[in-house]
Amino acid sequence: MDRREQAETLVSRFQGLSRTREPWQPVWRELAEYVLPRKNSFTGNPGRSPAGNDAECVFDSTPTHALELLASALGGLLTNPALPWFDIRVRDKARGDAAEVREFLQQARERMIALFNNEATGFQSNVHELYLDVALLGTSVMFVEADAQAVVRFSTRPLGEVAVSESARGVVDTVFRRYKVTLRQAVQEWGGACSGEVREKAADKPEETVEILHAVCPRADRDPLGIGVRNFPWASIYVETETLHVIEESGFLEMPYMVPRWAKAAGEAYGRGPGMTALSDIRVLNAMSRTALMAAEKMSDPPLMVPDDGFLGPVRSGPGGLSYYRAGSQDRIEPLPVSVDLRAAEDMMAQRRESILRIFLADQLKADGPAVSATEAVIRQSEKMRVLGPVLGRLQTEFLSPLIRRVFRIMLRSGWFPPFPDGLAPDDLEVRYTSPVAMAQKQYEARGLAQTMEYLAPLVGSGDPFGIMDNFDTDRVARHAAELFGTPADYLKPEPDVAQNRQDKTIQAKGASATEATARIAEIARTLSEASMAEPNALTELVGLAKGLLGAVVPGQPDTETDPVPGIPEPIAFPQPRTEGGQEDDHA
Repeated sequence: MDRREQAETLVSRFQGLSRTREPWQPVWRELAEYVLPRKNSFTGNPGRSPAGNDAECVFDSTPTHALELLASALGGLLTNPALPWFDIRVRDKARGDAAEVREFLQQARERMIALFNNEATGFQSNVHELYLDVALLGTSVMFVEADAQAVVRFSTRPLGEVAVSESARGVVDTVFRRYKVTLRQAVQEWGGACSGEVREKAADKPEETVEILHAVCPRADRDPLGIGVRNFPWASIYVETETLHVIEESGFLEMPYMVPRWAKAAGEAYGRGPGMTALSDIRVLNAMSRTALMAAEKMSDPPLMVPDDGFLGPVRSGPGGLSYYRAGSQDRIEPLPVSVDLRAAEDMMAQRRESILRIFLADQLKADGPAVSATEAVIRQSEKMRVLGPVLGRLQTEFLSPLIRRVFRIMLRSGWFPPFPDGLAPDDLEVRYTSPVAMAQKQYEARGLAQTMEYLAPLVGSGDPFGIMDNFDTDRVARHAAELFGTPADYLKPEPDVAQNRQDKTIQAKGASATEATARIAEIARTLSEASMAEPNALTELVGLAKGLLGAVVPGQPDTETDPVPGIPEPIAFPQPRTEGGQEDDHA
């Protein structure tokens, strides 16, 4: 197949995918018009909203506020820049406990966090747009590509540009994106690879646009053991749709497009979000708001009843306006009675606003009051996570996990990680998303552990006389608690180091105990050596008692004071104080 046939095939395939997307476009267009007009990329000009009439259908800002609140809450829960939301670990825990490996993992994690928070990559600004799309339209698209300056570049694409297709397993594996760039941008991006027509026009009219089709799909005719972009798992082809000219053909090692769906029915490639659920309420609220505004305007400036021949000239109802009538005429200008119950209309609109806020999960995501205790806060957080669990699970599967794996691989190939320790290979590492649902569940486990210890505290007491703590592996409890609260791995000592520290402490304790006992014995010996045996006292009585027990003289038997008795130990020979000139010798 030559290049032109390839371009024709891709354009034809995109048209087929676009036809499957057509039933969704009216709903997407209406949602964008009512809630977030700047997201209206479903007009005849993809990616561009009609100028001057962006908000002509918006009569109440409650849906827009609810959408922005939900998108901000998702950003705080899933990809909060102030909290760790992914982790890098070694598959073999025994190898991951080494000090040099732990230091490497911590440095690699910090570099990935810095990249996501770097302004040059554009992640934080683009991920917020993605949350807006997925909450409003049910489907969103992010393009993740390697960049020479920023290592990785993130770009959330308008849904109106994209047509997708799923694999047999329900995973989006084909993305066709049609968009427009100026001729100058096309030449800057691809240079001489552009068609001759584009290069010629770019010299004279650089701001004119050209339509580009980017196709990413699995490459079926590749050699898994081959070398080169043509053997990469994902094919990437750029085509000028007007000239059917293939600009670039390359490939990706990972899928560069992330297409998360809020919720999805079986057999559908596009998702359904809270915006679709709230669409009927949004329609009614806007209609009621428009009618209430008209009623209020009639009440403040009611229509007038004027006789057809009683007044001269036009009737002026504005401030300071003068209307002339014939002298002697009894005709007057009277307002037409307008009976409007604005309070009832406001109550009905309040019900619709509350319903829209509930659909966008505002009641689940609102902040807890300052009087909430720590335990109650954990319980409430767990309840919120259980409500959002299915949605967050799909976002994790289709967006967050592929995202961090893609970024990790790009950084690895670009050499942005520190040198690997000896014996550690990239395949030994596992990068994974840290789900807030899992964190909430872990905190719930931690609360159960704290309750267990609190219940057993009166039985354990200060010395644990019943040995209750022998039932617990305290080291495992401590490390599990650190894992529950997301403590960085490098904060914990390796288990061999902990064992060595305990052994050193035991040896030091024994040495200190022996030193203390030796000092005690020396003190006792010194005291005994300084004691006087000349006069009766407690020491002389003790010596006498010992002699009586061990050295009693029996007729016909050896004298115990002079001859030792076989099998009986010799009596203790207490040192006698030596005196010289009536003074005790300090060096005895």
